[in-house]
Amino acid sequence: MSTDLLDLIDNDIRRKILSILSIRPSYTFELARSLGSSQQLIAKHIKLLEDSGLVFKVGKIESDEGPPRILYKANHPLLSLLQFIESISVFGDDKEEGNEAPEGNLQDLIEMLKDIDHRIRVLEGNLRELISTRQGVLLAINDLIPETETSLFYRMIKEAFENGNFDLFFNEVNKHTLG
Repeated sequence: MSTDLLDLIDNDIRRKILSILSIRPSYTFELARSLGSSQQLIAKHIKLLEDSGLVFKVGKIESDEGPPRILYKANHPLLSLLQFIESISVFGDDKEEGNEAPEGNLQDLIEMLKDIDHRIRVLEGNLRELISTRQGVLLAINDLIPETETSLFYRMIKEAFENGNFDLFFNEVNKHTLG
């Protein structure tokens, strides 16, 4: 693995971008808003991350306000490898407080790992439940929108789920409920 790649992720803004993109796809303006940075700065960082293979394009969102917005997503296998490398102290001795490697005998560490895996499964279950609830809410919103716009609504829902981005969808819903 290239030292350049390790240098690349040794930047707070790029790590924050990777953190967001590892959760959901986003476009540069959305990232800029979330991070309180300029869109141009975020675009430069995205370009570096894309050239390195840490992020990739996953689609576009058409916008009435300008050109299509390109969605980016984190390359999870490569990020996992980098997290593993970071965990074996490639980045030096400047560990953050509370992130020291756990100590104990083999049995204690195995039990700790089992507990972590169990907690992750619980969180994944909660995530599935939230996604299901979100789908129910979207269907309830559909009931409030006039029949003539149902096909538009379903197309917008489909695009939002495919892209993992609900900004345009929420804007359209607000137009119908507030306007």
